[in-house]
Amino acid sequence: MYAVEQASSPVAVTDAIRVAQAAAGAMLAGWLTERVLDTGLHVVGVGPFAGLVGAWLGSTLWGWGGWDVGPSLGGFAVLPALAGAFLVCAVLKLVSVGMAGPRW
Repeated sequence: MYAVEQASSPVAVTDAIRVAQAAAGAMLAGWLTERVLDTGLHVVGVGPFAGLVGAWLGSTLWGWGGWDVGPSLGGFAVLPALAGAFLVCAVLKLVSVGMAGPRW
């Protein structure tokens, strides 16, 4: 089978849309969490990066715990992504506080 036929199949398009929705949801979760915690790192893309890493980390921890996924939007689990993004942003906040040095 040719690559063009494989890439334009409806299954491949559906999978690509599902991945794009999951990535957009993870980046939104990271952006919201970064705004709430204010990590102190003023670098463009910290929020979306925290969301993508948090989605992976949260789903991994959720899988180890054997917990129910909870609510999902478009096949994307919301609670593991938010928990992972919160964990990543908390670590980034600790790093930024440590980089600031002593305050006395």
